[in-house]
Amino acid sequence: MAKRTVILSAGTISLLLALVAAWAADAPSPGIPTTVMVRVVGNRAMVLGDAVGGATVTIKDLATGAVLASGVQTGSGGDLRSIMMTPRQQIEQIYSLKGAASFTATLSLTKPTLVEITGEGPLKFPRAKRRASKTVLLYPGKHVTGDGIVLDINGLIVQIVSPTLDRPLGIGDGLTIRTTVNMMCDCIVEPFGNWDSRMMELYGEVRVDDTVIGHVEFFHQGPKGIFQGDYTIPKWLKGKDRLTLRVVASDAEGINVGYDEITYPLVPWEQSRDATGRDIPPLK
Repeated sequence: MAKRTVILSAGTISLLLALVAAWAADAPSPGIPTTVMVRVVGNRAMVLGDAVGGATVTIKDLATGAVLASGVQTGSGGDLRSIMMTPRQQIEQIYSLKGAASFTATLSLTKPTLVEITGEGPLKFPRAKRRASKTVLLYPGKHVTGDGIVLDINGLIVQIVSPTLDRPLGIGDGLTIRTTVNMMCDCIVEPFGNWDSRMMELYGEVRVDDTVIGHVEFFHQGPKGIFQGDYTIPKWLKGKDRLTLRVVASDAEGINVGYDEITYPLVPWEQSRDATGRDIPPLK
């Protein structure tokens, strides 16, 4: 069989080259892998680690709104001495020395990209959950490592330990109220501790129909981190069926604030239990 030779004109070759060049220009260029590390930390505290459920992290392209990466920060809260007690120069790392919790993503970047990085936590305590964000320029191939992008979360974790939600309160009852206060990293707040409760304000509000009818003063009674206060439910609440207890904690400057509240059913005194949880004996 005879072979055929195809001869292309110079014009045809020029056209083909132009088409190839146009296709190459339109084809997306391969992105450069760029690692980004993020840490969500408690204000004046440590990293939000597994003890508080970590924190969600989202990296979003500000120009397009596209989510480039998202996930949950996992790991430990970090080393207390390294984070809170060690003097260091401004450029020295704080959190990465002991492998504190972090979120790491590898992005494929083709150009300098302005992103919004958002962190939200602690996930284990919905009432205490807060959000923080930063706008950062990421450059292709310029990895963000070390401490990473640090997002500072303000707040306190407050939990009413007792009375519990399932306990009805009797009108005229004397209550013993116990509560805990922790930093956002779950670090204990207590007198003379690393986070000193003497520098904070802690009080309770007793509310009926959105009106404050009384206040509770708390004292550290132990075990570690437990604060206790007493309150007697006034008898003039007869006829009311709900009572809300709100416990509020704040640092001296009001930078970190947290609260917890529980709404309890109100019943006649003889239908309730005393503060120890024992059934009250029948009235004679």
